[in-house]
Amino acid sequence: MRTASTRTLGGQTAILMAMVVTLLASPRVQAANDFDHSVFDALLKAHVRQGQVDYSAIKRTGVAALDRYLARVAEAKPDAFSRSARLAFYLNTYNALVIRAVVERLPLSSVQKVPGFFDKLRYRVAGRTLTLNELENQVIRKQFAEPRIHFALVCGAKSCPPLGDRAFQGKTLAARLEQLTRAFLNSRHGVTGQGPKVLVSKLFSWYAADFGKTSPAIRAFIARYNSQVATAGALDFLPYDWQLNGR
Repeated sequence: MRTASTRTLGGQTAILMAMVVTLLASPRVQAANDFDHSVFDALLKAHVRQGQVDYSAIKRTGVAALDRYLARVAEAKPDAFSRSARLAFYLNTYNALVIRAVVERLPLSSVQKVPGFFDKLRYRVAGRTLTLNELENQVIRKQFAEPRIHFALVCGAKSCPPLGDRAFQGKTLAARLEQLTRAFLNSRHGVTGQGPKVLVSKLFSWYAADFGKTSPAIRAFIARYNSQVATAGALDFLPYDWQLNGR
């Protein structure tokens, strides 16, 4: 027979379970091997269309959310994450910091107009103070040795790979990197021309070492995603358009 004490105990158990569910659902509670990117994901879905960013709209309505996300990034402990979750964390962080830096300086026609945009402005990332160049070169490239990151990092320029409308997640990162690489290398900013001469993104010049360093190795990498490069003559590099990737 159920007694009053039994009902009280059952009620307390139900309340405790509800509290646990609420805590687990909170973005402040971070799994040991992952990071909650839902705030950044919502911002991208709201303000990115076909790789173009509505920076003005973010300035009007999205800065508070972006700053909350970056405040969590500043104190995160990604060393505890899985490898793919850690890489997703750093890719999202880089892209979020570029957006925040642009929004802070609107109106802006190009990130090249901002002195030290990549090598002087500093940010808190996982307990460290880093420039964008340091985040890219000393953390992402050094730790992961993954050439496809160059098609996921978006520097705020039109010739950069287009920014996606959703955040990276560790569980789906491998497929996303493959998708983004293929899309970029079949776009006019990635590869153009045919026959005796093909022009490719300057990313392959600036980061040649990540693609095998030699011309045959670079060609072989591109040819995995764009077959016209395999039979082309000389490879040359496209001019880089530094105009802002805004809309």
